[in-house]
Amino acid sequence: MSFFELIDEKFFNPFCCRNREIYIACIDQLIEKSKEISILYEADARNTLILYLKNCEYTIETEDIGEEVGSGKSPQENASAILRYFRMCGWITPQEIGRSGDNIASVSAYCRKLIDAIHKIFDRDANGAITNHIFSMYEILRSSFEKDSVRAIRPYQNVLVPLVENECDLKNDLLILKDSIREIMRAVLKMADANSFGQFLIKDELLNRFFNDYFFIKKSGMIPSYIADIDRMLRKLHRSELYGRMIEDCRQIENLEETRVKDKIDRQFAELDSFINLEYEREMDYIDRKINTYYNLYSTRMMMVLSNNTNLEHELNRLLIFMKNLDDEDRDMVLRRLSEAHRLMSMGYIGKKSFERRKKSNPNRKTAGLSASSLSDEERQRLTDELLSETPDRYSMEKVQRHFDRLLGDRKRIKVEESGIRTRDDAIMFAASMIYSGTEGFPYEVELGDGMAETEVARIRRVTVKRREQ
Repeated sequence: MSFFELIDEKFFNPFCCRNREIYIACIDQLIEKSKEISILYEADARNTLILYLKNCEYTIETEDIGEEVGSGKSPQENASAILRYFRMCGWITPQEIGRSGDNIASVSAYCRKLIDAIHKIFDRDANGAITNHIFSMYEILRSSFEKDSVRAIRPYQNVLVPLVENECDLKNDLLILKDSIREIMRAVLKMADANSFGQFLIKDELLNRFFNDYFFIKKSGMIPSYIADIDRMLRKLHRSELYGRMIEDCRQIENLEETRVKDKIDRQFAELDSFINLEYEREMDYIDRKINTYYNLYSTRMMMVLSNNTNLEHELNRLLIFMKNLDDEDRDMVLRRLSEAHRLMSMGYIGKKSFERRKKSNPNRKTAGLSASSLSDEERQRLTDELLSETPDRYSMEKVQRHFDRLLGDRKRIKVEESGIRTRDDAIMFAASMIYSGTEGFPYEVELGDGMAETEVARIRRVTVKRREQ
């Protein structure tokens, strides 16, 4: 069935009217508004268009679309006329009264798809599109082989169809790259001065976008490995049980004979295999050659522009050939005339370092050294005592002993679980008791247990601290 039989005959009329720009902007406003609310009523749609028309940057020309739209009318009148025009063209669904009693003004499905396709074609950012398609194909194939994969339930719709779509989009993006090189070459040939070359390199978004995507593909080492993995998984998919389920899935969807379905799926696999193994490399090689041609063209054109459209290399070659056939006397005369016709000037600048005087060192300066001194035993002992008194040992043997005297009381032993460790100092006291255990003068000894004990501040080895027998 032709798609003209599915849509209204006036469906494309808003693209050919005088106010086509404002019609596209208005339908964009209605589509965005419908995303915010569950049901778009005519009153909401009219208010949205009224608000937009009041702030509209376009000039509405007088146009007869069944009911006249123009700058002489109020935004309310223009909004109502535009809504009726959209409904007449099939951009808005036919009149249907909703629960609120107002007419529903939903944007039709075909209009949504058309506007979305237009924005994707003309407004999308093509930067990174090629690598995105490659990554998408890799993710689809990898997820199809995972255990309990959702894609494996309907492998034709969820695996093969997305693969073919990404492959087609990848082909189109490679063609866009090739066309971009042609546009760059045509732009270079039109340049007549050095300023144009500078503006071309600095401001041209097409050049930046093209080389950004291209050099990412060429310099990133992951792309060839992804291509190889896609080829390997495609062959594995063709031999797996999913292949038979694809045939059954496609047969149920398209209601065709099994032989025709099998031929169709085999043809799609062959197309994918041909593109991955042949066409992709061929297209990238073609782009490489065109890039080299572009560089040579840019260099030649730049040289001609800077030399006032004169090929100095060609003229210099002719002069050298001419001088080669002269005798010594005539050649010397030609070289003298050439030296008189050209003057070589040397340009330079003076910086502060050129005239800065270097400071001389003082030759009479005495060599500095450390003065030797000695301390008496009494002075050394006094300094040591002062140092120890200023920085006392918080976990000395005496302090650890007093801590466990207070903790045990009349008991002979205590486990780490029973001690109620709540601070960092309590935990370090148990660690210090392990260090001092068995030391002469320390009245406690530590028995190590199995496992770890959980406390409020740390996990500590299960230990038991008990009094030593006298």
